[in-house]
Amino acid sequence: MSTRKELGRRLRLVRLEKGLTLKDVASGSGMSATHISEVERGKTSPTIGALQRIAKALDENVSRFVREESLPLVTLMKSREGPTHYFSDTEGEPCTHEFKSCGIPAGIMQIITRTLDPGSKHTAPPRVGEMVLVCTAGMLRITVANKTTVLREGDTLQFRLDEGYECETIGDEVQRAIAVLVSPTLIQI
Repeated sequence: MSTRKELGRRLRLVRLEKGLTLKDVASGSGMSATHISEVERGKTSPTIGALQRIAKALDENVSRFVREESLPLVTLMKSREGPTHYFSDTEGEPCTHEFKSCGIPAGIMQIITRTLDPGSKHTAPPRVGEMVLVCTAGMLRITVANKTTVLREGDTLQFRLDEGYECETIGDEVQRAIAVLVSPTLIQI
């Protein structure tokens, strides 16, 4: 079982990962925000019942907080180690996303390389956060909040994701980009 300090750290990381306040967890668990804060800071150990109520308020299994292995503060993903996911564009054509970082518990950033075939179109739904998109090959037309921009090799665009976005390749070349996603809810890999 993890130490009192590690247990508190895990609870806090999950709470932050889910964008919850101490008051939110207190309300969902029937406990005081002060007591939950003391648990998170490792000042006190929760009873099994209290831990179960906190886990339920966080919509998690208790085992996530008490398992033996430690949660990483740093992760390394070596070249060609990252998983590749294949998505369909709005026309049903495949596009490739290769994850260059896997994230850390309660982290808010991911790096993804994207490859889109000529003629590909993609619509991304709204989400909380922002993105930096660096075009590394080809050309891309991107529309965010009713404003359209054309990215050429070497161009960078940073934008909020609140309204989603649409992107479309231009020309006969494969389009490649590096996307840096900053969001409280990362893409699960």
